[in-house]
Amino acid sequence: MSDLRARLNRLKARPPAAVPPTRGDLIAELRSQMDRVTRAETERRRMEAAPYAGPGIEALVPGAFHRGKGGEFFVARAKYPFDYYHGNKRLDVIFDKQHEVFGELTKDPELAELAPGQTVFIDTETTGLSGGTGTYAFLIGIGYFEGQDFVVEQFLMRNESEEVDMLALLSERLAQFRYLASFNGKSFDLPLIESRLILCRLQPEVLIRPHLDLLYPARRIWKRSLESCRLGNLEEQLLGIERVDDVPGELIPGIYFDFLRRGDPTRMERVFYHNQLDILSMVTLTALISDVIGDRAASCRSDGMEHYSVGRIHLERGRVEEAEAAFTEALKACPYSDQEWEILRHLSVSYKRSGKLPLAVKTWKEMIGIDPRRDLFPWIELAKYYEHRQRDYSRAAGFAAQAMEIPFLSPVETEALEYRLERLRRKGEGETLPADEQEDDDR
Repeated sequence: MSDLRARLNRLKARPPAAVPPTRGDLIAELRSQMDRVTRAETERRRMEAAPYAGPGIEALVPGAFHRGKGGEFFVARAKYPFDYYHGNKRLDVIFDKQHEVFGELTKDPELAELAPGQTVFIDTETTGLSGGTGTYAFLIGIGYFEGQDFVVEQFLMRNESEEVDMLALLSERLAQFRYLASFNGKSFDLPLIESRLILCRLQPEVLIRPHLDLLYPARRIWKRSLESCRLGNLEEQLLGIERVDDVPGELIPGIYFDFLRRGDPTRMERVFYHNQLDILSMVTLTALISDVIGDRAASCRSDGMEHYSVGRIHLERGRVEEAEAAFTEALKACPYSDQEWEILRHLSVSYKRSGKLPLAVKTWKEMIGIDPRRDLFPWIELAKYYEHRQRDYSRAAGFAAQAMEIPFLSPVETEALEYRLERLRRKGEGETLPADEQEDDDR
């Protein structure tokens, strides 16, 4: 009896079995959820449809409305004193630099005379990145030096009817300057502005002036030492700038379309801020590039690849002493690295061009010691040296023969080596060769 009572008590202690919901219960719950979603969507639409009654853009961003032929549009204006620090540089430091380097870096001789006081910096915020007639610049920012200040003006298009007047004022401003400066403007900003000028029946010739696109010099110097040459990364890695409360560029078109739809300019304040930072960074980046090319002590990087890139620029322009110094600094920072062989290659060329042949020979042998099968270059240079400088044809032939052991030589390389070996054999046997067979490229 006690066993039966105990079993009954255990059954009483068990929770009742869950009752599966009925079809009616499921339908009721689904309707409840749909009602909640519908009410939320209705409330969102009601708020968006309600007329915005808050402050206008002029209350959030310093500026004023400019009256054109078709109406008014907003122009923001900010001034920064010459001694204003943007990151780790003052704005006026740009006047202390030698800007002829930009003629070299861009291969545009007109930019060798770049003058900061005659330069306008330009940046756009657009409705998309695809370009074409469906894309337009709704915010165009320009920066220039005026008196003892750096002035940033930003033209906002609140609707398409304001575009003609906005671009007309932009054209007036640009016409006052001799040079344009941008970051990636050659590929994006200026072609877009040009197309909008044409569509608005305005003259695009205002854009035809020497144009410094800072992206290209930046890539030449830092593409080997930085993961990215985006302006934001250059700011963080080189200019000491950490953006606070900035808006990512990819979100800007959505913020603008939301502003058009609702009329609320609150989030647009951050778009103006983003655009201003871009323009200010162009000024300090211009000064930094001039520094790095013109001053050995101005390097910002410690991995050596910036020095290597700068050395290549100097070597290209025939400044062999500056190139040697840069490559030497690069080697100090990159010993036993994957880049060491390539740095030595260019250093040896510097030595050769400056007549320091013993140092060049030492460097070629060092390259062979690092990797004897990497490339023909050090073997051929040594073969040239011993053939033309030392008249040691046997030793020259030895280097050329060892070069034949490098794997994966092309048919052209193999044929050239065979020709060299045959010429050295004939010279070693005392045969006088015709003048055209004596020649050797870049002795």
